[in-house]
Amino acid sequence: MSLKRILFVFAHPDDESFTSGVTIAKYAREGETEISLLCATRGQAGKAGDPPLCSPAELPQFRERELYAACGILGIKNVELLDYEDKRLQEVPTGELVGQIQAAIRRYRPQIVITFPPHGISGHPDHRTISAATGLAVTQLAPDESPVRKLYHVTLPSTAPFANRHVHTDPEESITTIITAPGYVPIAAEALLAHRTQHLSVERVFPGVTQGDYANVRDTNTFILAWCAIPGYRIAGKESDLFAGLDTSTLP
Repeated sequence: MSLKRILFVFAHPDDESFTSGVTIAKYAREGETEISLLCATRGQAGKAGDPPLCSPAELPQFRERELYAACGILGIKNVELLDYEDKRLQEVPTGELVGQIQAAIRRYRPQIVITFPPHGISGHPDHRTISAATGLAVTQLAPDESPVRKLYHVTLPSTAPFANRHVHTDPEESITTIITAPGYVPIAAEALLAHRTQHLSVERVFPGVTQGDYANVRDTNTFILAWCAIPGYRIAGKESDLFAGLDTSTLP
């Protein structure tokens, strides 16, 4: 079997744990799958905790260490941090950001790329920017130099119990892929808790987790197949595997 590879492209440290925890943990531990992460900022505009765990000047270094800790817990092999300013990603020239993502694709050779949907879930401008740039990066690579066969948007279904919070969701019928992995909830929770400076956000989104209650840590992640380069591939119902439709014995 050829090595399966997934590249997650996000804006901030903790995006990987907030959006895709059980999926990353599952694929990192089941089968021959190498997980990589490209993170565009060090999250320097975020909070430092209450009480603060560091000064504002120290926050980027703290968040970088937290990201590496969370990725180690989840099983992400390759972690790459760009040094763009948090909350100012939209000011980066589009071609520059696209080029950075394409360079990561050439480096890590993923068959699957995952990023935010166009609305960014929380609506954060950085989320929306990285989503658009990733879409361009994938679709503008020449077929003979790109191993990517699928681009997914990780999202939340409108039917979810938390859909009435201040987040963007997608209709259930637009969800193409559902990864359910309840056995990996404790790992996903541990990764969330590794982002110690972000404990207020972690508790707000996943109530109880900072007190050891994992009931609100999602055991299912949902995705939309945004682009596909598998000839003739059609989804019947919902996918339960990100590599559905790919011949894993002949992966690029």
